[in-house]
Parts: sequence; C-alpha cells; structure tokens
Amino acid sequence: MADDILIAGIGGQGVVTAGDLVAHAALAGGYQVKKAEVHGMSQRGGSVVSHVRISDSGAIYSPMIPDGAATWLVALEMLEGLRWLWMLAPTGRAIVDDRRVPPTSVILGGPSYPADPAGPLAERGCILCATEIATAEGAPRAVNTVLLGALSVCLNLPLEAWRRALEECIRPKHLDVNRRLFEAGQDLARRTAANLLTG
Repeated sequence: MADDILIAGIGGQGVVTAGDLVAHAALAGGYQVKKAEVHGMSQRGGSVVSHVRISDSGAIYSPMIPDGAATWLVALEMLEGLRWLWMLAPTGRAIVDDRRVPPTSVILGGPSYPADPAGPLAERGCILCATEIATAEGAPRAVNTVLLGALSVCLNLPLEAWRRALEECIRPKHLDVNRRLFEAGQDLARRTAANLLTG
C-alpha cells in the first residue's frame, strides 16, 4: 500500500490533529510514514494543510506530496477543498465536509464565495455532512474525526491501528465522543460514499 493523503482546512479545525491521527494509525499498522504541515495565517482562520505519506514498499524520501500526486484529499471546508483539488492525482479521490466558511477576504467585500463549490468536489469524490453529525454529538470541533472515519473505510489499515491512534492523539476526556464520531464517519462512508472507491 502507498497513499499520499492531503488534509486541508482552516485554523482551529484540527487539521494537524487529523494528520497526526493518520500518521499514528499507519505506524501502528506497520507502515512507513512521513508527515508535514503547511500553516497559513492559521490563528486568523487561514489555510492549514497536512501532508501524510504512507508506504509499505520502500523508503519515503520527502514528507511533501508532489504536485498532482495525492491519492486522497480530506477537506474540512468546501472552499479549502476547491483550493487544493489540483493536488489530487488523476485517480485520486476527495472526502469533503459540506461546511462553508467564508474567508476574511469575502467578509470584507472581496471576491465572492463560489456559488457552487459542491459541483467540482462531487466529481472527484464525496461531500459528507460531517459538521451536522459532530454537532449532533455535542462536539462540533470534531469534524476531522468524522471525515477520518470515512477515510478509514478506504485505506488498508486495520481497525485496531485506528483505535490506537485515537487513544494516542485524543485527550482522554474527549476520547469516547471521538470514537463515536469515527464510527459515524465509517457508517456514513459505507452508506453514501460508494463512489470513493469506484469513481
């Protein structure tokens, strides 16, 4: 297995934590891993991206995914999904939350938020109601866990590796709700995201 996973969102959404979770799960599954983050003005709601590269067949020489080579794009916000869609390989797939967060430039009267961000994203994968699910569980900031649950259905990593990663990366007081949200993401992917594997 070799996968290059790009996780994109805005500051405060848990992009770095999501990258840590994927990396820990891959390590627990016996794979080689390299990881890196690129921070924009994350404290002001700017773009944050995590690169996670996984391999079971050889050394990984760079933590950064080459342009146009990502096998998976996990986006915690729709505009960020659009912003990084170009990083997907021709056969790469996207898993995107349906949340829309207008950036500061839009709020201040700059360029408009895209009228139909869902169109191009749906062509390359699935748009999921992760924010709705996380909010219903009283943990709206755990959208990342819902999306990783969906991703886990598509990766060849054992469930026990994901469980260990959650235990290692999530604070104990938040662990139970994150376990539930991870399972909810898995269920959502199995029910509504068949084209993740066949698109």
